[in-house]
Amino acid sequence: MSEGKGGSLLGDHRYVAEMDALQRFGLLQKEAQLGDAESQYRLAQAFAAGNIVPQDRPRAVLWFRRAAEQGHLAAACELAAAYADGIGVPRDIAEAAHWYQLCANQGYADAQCALGSLYARRQGLGIDRAEAMRWWRLAADQGHVQACVNLGISHYFGRGVPRDPELAFAFYTRGVQQGSPEAKGYADALCSLAHMYGDGIGVAPDPVMSQRYYRQAAELGNGIAQFALGKMYLEASALPADREQARLWLGRAAAQGDSEARQRLDDLEAALLDPPADPVERVARERRAGPRDADGQFLLGQRLANGDGVARNDPEAVRWLTLAASRQHVGAQIALARMIDGGRGVPRDIDEVVRLYRTAAGQGNAEAQFELGQLHERGDGVPLSQSIARAWYRKAAGGGNLKALKKLGKRAWWWFW
Repeated sequence: MSEGKGGSLLGDHRYVAEMDALQRFGLLQKEAQLGDAESQYRLAQAFAAGNIVPQDRPRAVLWFRRAAEQGHLAAACELAAAYADGIGVPRDIAEAAHWYQLCANQGYADAQCALGSLYARRQGLGIDRAEAMRWWRLAADQGHVQACVNLGISHYFGRGVPRDPELAFAFYTRGVQQGSPEAKGYADALCSLAHMYGDGIGVAPDPVMSQRYYRQAAELGNGIAQFALGKMYLEASALPADREQARLWLGRAAAQGDSEARQRLDDLEAALLDPPADPVERVARERRAGPRDADGQFLLGQRLANGDGVARNDPEAVRWLTLAASRQHVGAQIALARMIDGGRGVPRDIDEVVRLYRTAAGQGNAEAQFELGQLHERGDGVPLSQSIARAWYRKAAGGGNLKALKKLGKRAWWWFW
């Protein structure tokens, strides 16, 4: 078969495919106008996605509403999400709650999970954690992965229920067992299980299972898992194969805006160019460097915190990171905030955590700006405020932080804990 005039065979195939898609869209539009609810729903999806025709959010909302008014549950849930986010229609939490409630009462799991999150986050309904847990449990009973994750987080941190790591572990496991890799929250469930296996929280420690779950989550694009997996390989040995794996996963985490992953990747690259001396001697030399070198203090604090070439010593790590942070070392400020937030080496002091993140954020650090957004979203040490959280996420996103971009791009980003 010869090439078509003015284009290749591949171009001809693409043209035919585009024409075929437009023809199917035209038929779909006719069926929707005749009142078929499923066609109205699919037409709304097409306008929302913008794959076949130009994206038109208001028109998508119009067709979602028409299908929803005929009892189409998936369309009603999409309509609720549009009102919750203010996409294609003015933001209206009460209207969102109305449509979610209609769907949830009929057993639609996505709506049950979303409605539970509205109750949990004081979004137009008044905060009611017991009601949130009830709706999440109903959704989880249907195998809804994000609902299982929400229940796991609630029991892990003791939010609205007594803290119970074993029950949290059970919910995360349930989400993984009942869900599929493409389900929302699936990678988060994997990452949580990996963390619990690694630290022996709610389950006996199992490094093999920890690494397995981190790898599965990392392969699904979870940045936290990618960083954790890269760090595991980095700390495993100095063998070239382990170093290459560390470079691979730290690189992927850094590409998602993880500043700590970028720092470790840079350190690894430097070490490969200039092979280090004996690790114990290296750390001893860094300790002797004294407080004159903020970069050295930061690196020494990181190594003491991670057990890199020396026995892990959290109080000593805090001391060196504090010295570096006091000299306006941004990386040290963030690392120190995380250690204090986790109660590592010192009692947890949320006021100091907030101060350190604000100091680093004031220097334009996107990671610190993202963390402040997280704190405001949870109301942890700062006023609970979704608008302030979103403002910090916007600042972080402007600095290239992909986690913040995902937060802003995620439909109903404030749903989850």
